[in-house]
Amino acid sequence: MDIKAAIFDLDGTLIDSMAVWDGAWERFCLKYAPVRDERLFAEYKTRTLGTAIDFYKDAFSIPASSEDLAREVNGYVLEGYRAVEPKPGVREYLRTLAARGVPACVATNTVRPLVEYVLSRLELSEYFKFVLTCTEFGSGKDRPEIFLECARRLSAAPGNTAVFEDAPHALRTAKSAGFLTVAVHDPSYAASAPALRQMADKYICGFTEI
Repeated sequence: MDIKAAIFDLDGTLIDSMAVWDGAWERFCLKYAPVRDERLFAEYKTRTLGTAIDFYKDAFSIPASSEDLAREVNGYVLEGYRAVEPKPGVREYLRTLAARGVPACVATNTVRPLVEYVLSRLELSEYFKFVLTCTEFGSGKDRPEIFLECARRLSAAPGNTAVFEDAPHALRTAKSAGFLTVAVHDPSYAASAPALRQMADKYICGFTEI
């Protein structure tokens, strides 16, 4: 795939961390709800942290502030981030893009302090021109604006910019906005694998494939 720029999701795409997030939200939900509701539990995957917190706050009638609840979830995630590793072949692929002069960035739902911590710990920070979080940008990946802003900052057109994602809703958004799309397999979205294969320009189980 001949690309001029690359936009990477973080969790489940660059790093093997969706189990960390699933565990964090499960701890959170079980603390405030007597019974796990699969529909409610799945809601966090398509939302920014702030909107997910507000959703659960309303659903479970939690009296704590949204800020305190966000700190609680992020604390759980930080614990898991101390042990996560990159997806297979990530470091080698990023090194290849850098050698070819292809600029890259991270666009993620995760808040900046966590992103900067884990990228620094894994020694991946140097490969990215910038990080753009949905919280800071004010829009989630159900809308194309965050991807378009990344392309603008990378001085690249959507048609020759690849978006690497594991989440079906984010990949669909990028595809509809004219980006090249690479679906990265993650167990968290295994049930969506057939749809992702059909939707994306390329489907990979690991970065060693490209």
